[in-house]
Amino acid sequence: MGKLLTILVVAGILSAFYFYVPVPKDLENPWIFRLTNCLKRIIHSIMYYEAKYSDVSSGVFANRLQFPMPENNNNSLTVTTTEFDGVRVILFQPNLPTTKDQLLPAIVYFHGGGFVSGNPEIMFGVTRRMCVELQAVVASVDYRLAPKHKFPTAFEDSLKATKWLLTNAKKYSVDARKVAIAGDSAGGLLSAAVSQFIKDDLNVPNLLFQALIYPTAQQIDVNLPSTQQYHAIFGNRGIVCKHDMAMFIGLYAFGEFRQDYYDAFMTGTLTSREFRETSELMQYIDHDVILKSGVRSRHYVKPTSQTDNSKLWHDLKDVLLDVRMSPLLRKDMTGLPPAWIATCEYDPIRDDGILYAHRLKNDGVRVSLKNYEKGFHGAWMSEFNLVVYNEMMTDFMVFAKEYIKPK
Repeated sequence: MGKLLTILVVAGILSAFYFYVPVPKDLENPWIFRLTNCLKRIIHSIMYYEAKYSDVSSGVFANRLQFPMPENNNNSLTVTTTEFDGVRVILFQPNLPTTKDQLLPAIVYFHGGGFVSGNPEIMFGVTRRMCVELQAVVASVDYRLAPKHKFPTAFEDSLKATKWLLTNAKKYSVDARKVAIAGDSAGGLLSAAVSQFIKDDLNVPNLLFQALIYPTAQQIDVNLPSTQQYHAIFGNRGIVCKHDMAMFIGLYAFGEFRQDYYDAFMTGTLTSREFRETSELMQYIDHDVILKSGVRSRHYVKPTSQTDNSKLWHDLKDVLLDVRMSPLLRKDMTGLPPAWIATCEYDPIRDDGILYAHRLKNDGVRVSLKNYEKGFHGAWMSEFNLVVYNEMMTDFMVFAKEYIKPK
């Protein structure tokens, strides 16, 4: 009886630790947030200790959490698994009475998961809805995950799959001039980076548009107003906290857990003083853009001159400044496809999307940007059926139909 009581007490304490998290009053459905947070906190804790204390060259626990393919009970589309240039994709094709010369629009989709978890199956509800409502072919890409496949593998897989569809479009009854790209979180970064490389490739047509759902867009400033706000409210809890970001980006960037990188990320001291004071790239991460944008920046404290981390920065900079890792740092955004960018108020990377939208607008790219004030990172999931998800999806559909529906 004593052992059982001890087990129950320990289990209760652990459950309370993982489940309880303070939430703002205006956050939509706090119980969904808490449940998601609880599950992710358990997974992320296992992954942290696994990454820190064991050999992760063959992958981590999160890589093995592969969601099964949901049953397709919709007769208006066909779902198959195939490969685009060696990259696995789930292909959604609308069942339409098409003629030989009638070609359809298409969307290439990249799931989120911090580059270390997830697969196309987890976004099945989202991508299926895109296919049905837009009557478009949707290719959901299963790029390889870190740490086994470190940077730039996820980007390379995503680019290969996109170029394959553009160059083999007619095989899938797709109009190569009407191929768009979309992704959430890490998939948003991949979408932005792939859009840039497709634009620069004269052998393929430019993409129709890019849809970026709470994207991460840079990896050098971890003291943005949204990061400070999120940390002040949730601490090192919440669905994606500072601890998680340090772990995910580190595993993707280096293929291993690096304590020096993790510590510098947590203390906001990734860069050297010389870089912060002299690099022209720092203009692209201007906190004043956020403060003047109209979004809330509670608990914001202007960063002061930080510790000079020159030695570590010299080791990190080639990866972190690479536009495949930080698309926000591309110098010229001219000619990139129109963008629909969604950010959420309770998201530490909210400001990455706002800064990216600002850069695009300044270089003449059409941008539709909206911050969903009751939303949180992870709300873009059809299974939750949140009001904010449906609002985001409705807004996306309005934007997408402007470009892919025949006039």
